[in-house]
Amino acid sequence: MKPILVVGAAGRHGGTGMTVIRALREAGRPVRALVRRLDERSEVLAGQGIEVVAGDLHDRRALAPALGGVETAYFTYPVAAGIVEAAANFAAAGRAAGLRRVVVMSMGVSRPDSPSHLGRAQFLAEEILEWAGFACLHLRIAALFLENLDLLHRADILGDGVIRNSFGDVPMAWMSGTDAGRFAAAALLHPERFGDAKAVYPTGDQRLTHGEAAAIIGRHLGRDLRHETIAPEAWRDRLNALAATDPRIGSDMAAHIATVGIALRQALPANDLFEQVTGSRTTPLAAWLKEGRFLKPSSSSRT
Repeated sequence: MKPILVVGAAGRHGGTGMTVIRALREAGRPVRALVRRLDERSEVLAGQGIEVVAGDLHDRRALAPALGGVETAYFTYPVAAGIVEAAANFAAAGRAAGLRRVVVMSMGVSRPDSPSHLGRAQFLAEEILEWAGFACLHLRIAALFLENLDLLHRADILGDGVIRNSFGDVPMAWMSGTDAGRFAAAALLHPERFGDAKAVYPTGDQRLTHGEAAAIIGRHLGRDLRHETIAPEAWRDRLNALAATDPRIGSDMAAHIATVGIALRQALPANDLFEQVTGSRTTPLAAWLKEGRFLKPSSSSRT
């Protein structure tokens, strides 16, 4: 069997690459991992017998070794600027190498009229991959990642116990990065489960207000936590302050998050697509907290 290429194999915050790799390996499929640089994370992959190739999505020449002999690939990109150029390089290198099928980790707000500039860029990147002639499946996750509770509200949780944002205390869909990776792996291994769909919008089965999420986290930590809705301008200022000290966020991601909450509140109602495709349900917040990945020391790495 030809290897499946996994882009973003070493991503950290909410990273789906490692989950995809594990699932593919468990299914007996050969995997090639594309990483931005060779470091301790790539050494772990290589130590597991995974073929590792270093390459930058912004350098078409560097992608040729990664795509050689590959017919199926998993494409993902950080929540940051540059995805259009990255998709163009990937598409050009993929066409030259004979790539046929691409599963794309997307976002629920990927559309040409998205309120987020990154949502509009994501949609254009997906169109580029379509124009290249690949059989594409875009996984437009219509949920907030649980990991963002840590990334965006660590200071709130460890400080005065008030989670502040402008989302409003309305029910929203939630999913962990691991669950999103499991869904992506199912898309790679079982394309027949998606029929003729080119884009899907899984929500998972967990809907919580930020107030309910705060209460669950509070019980886990043994302290009182609550949510407070603040003005969009104040939320944007808080995100920009975080971006100045945490490279995982960046100004583009901050601008995206400041607008994405409204769009997700207006998204499709909850659906059972995740369960239909994977045969299981998403991880509840309480169970995810018990897995011990919450409030770990922050990393300076990009997603």
